[in-house]
Amino acid sequence: MAYNVVVSARLGPYESLADLLASAGCAVSRLPVEAQHWTPELMARFCPGADAYVGMFNGIRIPAEVLEASPRLKVVTSPIIGTEHIDVARASELGIVVAHGAAAENFVGMAEASVMLIAALRKRLLAKMRTLADGVWRPAPLGGMVHGSTVGLVGFGNIGRTVARMLAPWGCRILVADPYVQAEAVRDHGAELVPLDTLLAESDTTVVLVTLTPETHHLIDAAAIATMKAGASLINVGRGGCVDEAALLAALESGRLSGAAIDTWETEPLPADHPLRGHPAVIGTGHVVGHSEELYARMPGVALENTMRALRGETPLHVRNPEVLPRWRERLAALA
Repeated sequence: MAYNVVVSARLGPYESLADLLASAGCAVSRLPVEAQHWTPELMARFCPGADAYVGMFNGIRIPAEVLEASPRLKVVTSPIIGTEHIDVARASELGIVVAHGAAAENFVGMAEASVMLIAALRKRLLAKMRTLADGVWRPAPLGGMVHGSTVGLVGFGNIGRTVARMLAPWGCRILVADPYVQAEAVRDHGAELVPLDTLLAESDTTVVLVTLTPETHHLIDAAAIATMKAGASLINVGRGGCVDEAALLAALESGRLSGAAIDTWETEPLPADHPLRGHPAVIGTGHVVGHSEELYARMPGVALENTMRALRGETPLHVRNPEVLPRWRERLAALA
């Protein structure tokens, strides 16, 4: 049978995914490029027959009302790791599986980038580059060593665990704050599970790796930054809304924090006049710091496999809400 798959208007670097789905025998419908939100007309057009929603819905999103209006829906697939554009909680309640792009090329690439940024901030790489560019040979800011420093990981999913493994030969003390992991699992990666305030107070470099939820919005705010070790640095490669950028700017301007690296921002694309854009203490990138040619080549196939597995009634490769699987199978049985 041909499955009806609704694909987002834009797929970014994964545009080939639409053709892959069509080649796999799916009837592919694309959302209009101009659509900014789900109107009753759009819902009436797409929801009743949708077996799957696939794509980058960060503009229009997949809210609860769309899930509820899609009686045939079996899966929502995000080609990337992030699923904040999908109402995952409501999908779980309805027995709908959410698949995402948690392939090794994704989380290993992000872990590599995180370690790179840790080293760059500890070594004061920006300041040293600026010194040379200004025509000064020496002296330059010395910075510190990664070896022997304390690194705090806020969130301990695939990226965090891989960062811990990569840092093991560096002789770092690794602290983890994550209410959803067990201390034993953290110890198995050579790290310590601690409360967030302890992590912030003792870390030389704090890396934010959590996804954006109501619980994590502005998790790192002015109060949290005030507890951070003086002269520490902050890295955000999780999601922009997890860090209060105004509070971060104030901490950098006052000298409380020595530097920051930001790949994910509260507003994306980043406004040209954003005060952290081009800031002398900030390594800034546009939500691409861990991306690679290998990642872009791999992810359309992962999204295709996730989607087709779910449509066939098989567990996707990478499930964002694994607790839903028993309820999902009940939903599939009712749809059969």
